[in-house]
Amino acid sequence: MSSYKGGRSSGDDDDTNAIEHLIHRAFYIGKSKELSAIREVHHSMLTKFSDTPPYHRMDYEEACLHEEMFFANVSDYDYSIEDLRITMLDASVALATFILEHKGMVVDDYTFTGQTIKSRVRCSIVCKKFDGRWYIVHEHLSNSSV
Repeated sequence: MSSYKGGRSSGDDDDTNAIEHLIHRAFYIGKSKELSAIREVHHSMLTKFSDTPPYHRMDYEEACLHEEMFFANVSDYDYSIEDLRITMLDASVALATFILEHKGMVVDDYTFTGQTIKSRVRCSIVCKKFDGRWYIVHEHLSNSSV
């Protein structure tokens, strides 16, 4: 196994760079509002546990719908990723762990009101390479009070 941490990598630089780009792309969707990209970064075998409701394990369709609704209803979204570590489990499977800080304004279009959100989340993401391209196949996000 090889690991990637904070800009230095051992192992395959192309794969670790591609995984880092994939993870950033998954959260950048909140800023770009390119909601169709949600289904491009996740593989159809996706499972997800989120830090927001619903708290059960979601499959691909439910997880994509949940993210589409979340990003569509958050304005001024921004994020940062800290302490990104990528561990290559084999040539086609990787585990990425990091701290995600994200914020924005959840807007209720019916009442024209908004609520500021800001959270610090521990993230574990499993990525798998299919036909030379990396996808997210599992996400686990949990709130962190630290």
